[in-house]
Amino acid sequence: MNAADCPRPPSRLPALMTGDIPPLDLVTIRATARRALTERPQAMPRAEEIREITLTLRGHLELMLTEARERDGQEPGTTQWYRWTALIERTRTELDTGSGSGLYSAFTHMQALARTTNALVDFLDE
Repeated sequence: MNAADCPRPPSRLPALMTGDIPPLDLVTIRATARRALTERPQAMPRAEEIREITLTLRGHLELMLTEARERDGQEPGTTQWYRWTALIERTRTELDTGSGSGLYSAFTHMQALARTTNALVDFLDE
C-alpha cells in the first residue's frame, strides 16, 4: 500500500482550497447576471435566450451555494451571520422556485436569479 492508496484525512480547509471543487469564475458569473439584467430595446428577450440564461444562472448559483456553505464560518448572532444566512436561504428559495407558465414569468424569474447571483457573487468576492 502506498501513500496514494490511503484515504485523505478530513480537511478543515474549505473545499475550494483543497481542490475538492473547482475555483469559481466570478467574472463569467457576473457577465451572465449582467446579460440577464440588461435593458433591451424590445420588451423581452426570446424564450430560447431566457431559457439559456436561466439554466446558466441556476448552474452558477448551485456552484456558489456549495462554496457559500463551505465559507459559513460567521459567528452566530452577528449582523454578518444574519446577512450571510439570509442570502443562503434566498439562494435556496430562488433555486426551488419555478419560472411559471408564461414568458413574462420566466423573464422575471430569470431577473430574480440574476439579482440573487449578483448578491452572492459580491459576498463570495469579499
